[in-house]
Amino acid sequence: MKHPDQPVFYTIEADNNTLPPELRAQLLAAPGVVNGDAKVLPPADFGYPRGRGRWASCVSVIDPLGDDPRVLQTLHFENNEAACTAAVVPFASQDNEPFLVVGTGKDLILNPRRFTEGYIHVYRFLEDGRELEFIHATKVEEPPTAMMAFQGRLLVGVGKTLRVYDLGMKQLLRKAQTDAAPQLIVSLNAQGNRIVVGDLKDGATYVVYKAATNKLIPFVDDTIARWTTCTAMVDYESVAGGDKFGNIYILRCPQEASQEADEESAGLHLIHSRGYLHGTPNRLDTMAHFYTQDIPTSIAKTSLVVGGQEVLLWSGVNGTIGVFIPFVDREDAEFFQTLETHMRSEDPPLAGRDHLIYRSYYVPVKGVIDGDLCERYTLLPSDKKMMIAGELDRSVREIERKISVSPLCLFSFALFLSLHLPPPQLLGLLTNVEVGCSDSIGFLVSGCIMVIALRTNTQGFRSLGGGAEDGMPSFR
Repeated sequence: MKHPDQPVFYTIEADNNTLPPELRAQLLAAPGVVNGDAKVLPPADFGYPRGRGRWASCVSVIDPLGDDPRVLQTLHFENNEAACTAAVVPFASQDNEPFLVVGTGKDLILNPRRFTEGYIHVYRFLEDGRELEFIHATKVEEPPTAMMAFQGRLLVGVGKTLRVYDLGMKQLLRKAQTDAAPQLIVSLNAQGNRIVVGDLKDGATYVVYKAATNKLIPFVDDTIARWTTCTAMVDYESVAGGDKFGNIYILRCPQEASQEADEESAGLHLIHSRGYLHGTPNRLDTMAHFYTQDIPTSIAKTSLVVGGQEVLLWSGVNGTIGVFIPFVDREDAEFFQTLETHMRSEDPPLAGRDHLIYRSYYVPVKGVIDGDLCERYTLLPSDKKMMIAGELDRSVREIERKISVSPLCLFSFALFLSLHLPPPQLLGLLTNVEVGCSDSIGFLVSGCIMVIALRTNTQGFRSLGGGAEDGMPSFR
């Protein structure tokens, strides 16, 4: 996380089966534990001492600027607590003063998931965010797994319960709550009074907050059980997400259900609506779906160039960095869709696997064109190039020029990523990215037009194509 005003970053760290600093010091100071001269080995070479079931966790203040970037402060968690999530929250009750909020779990075991209890720690910023002051900790039933700022309060996912907290003198004050997810809340996004809750294994659920009655009401959820890894709101109606099986998708709330949720009423009609198949009364529509062959770890809506078009930027566990770019020209959409159709038949895989089945590995591909396949047009023999060009009613040179335009987008990505991407999004997206690996760039259809993808490696740029689908979500 980044400080709202200052160039200072905050990170949370947790290392499992590792002795925390206070326990290491206690063991070294105990005369009955040390046998002879105990020499502390350098952690950089040998690592920290191991301890089964123990957690070493901390929150750090980092100054990335200057000639000597350094860690300004490190606060270690005690009582075998492990940091799970964090957020910078401005509380309206404190004149919108920002606070750092960290969620921890005590005696946490990841698989099978077990714990003793959870805590929400609150810290105040001092010296322009370069130092943290502990305020208080609030005990909760489960370790918080997702949190964010919401209308001057704190929105937290505790297990399958969604809660709204305000800042009190001795602890956080619970203001509203609801069971918003079937299993475990892993991600939160919000616009206005609408909240998108990502569940561990049951996809996304839309929740509306009614300020008049201070209630959180789920009103629409997904039709597919997705093992969610990341989510981001594309617009007020749509959400993009990824799952642990390598799929990226865009979901949209039905227009009628959206209008009912936004009505200025107490929401009694939503509360008393009849649920469908143990879920909410309404279901989300799948607008786009694509198998990427990498597990998405984060996704964000941003602009790579100042004043440029907004895109969806995502990262994968294998080092993939992908970009989903919306197109509005239907002529280009139809061109790349036709080109992909020809490439599927004229350039089959060496192993004989059908390309359409590959991109539809878990769910049928929708609204997405594989640009890696389209760019292989330049590698075809001359006779096949001429045949495809005749079907498209274009010259070979014109087709190759049209395909080669896409690397310009990738060049802008490489040039402007470190200069114009907001630091919090850049820091989050580069998590788990491996240096020196081949980066896959994916482009997806939006604004009722198409999806495109790019792939780059150390040899240079490679382009992708796009496809058309009516009713695609708009980025605007």
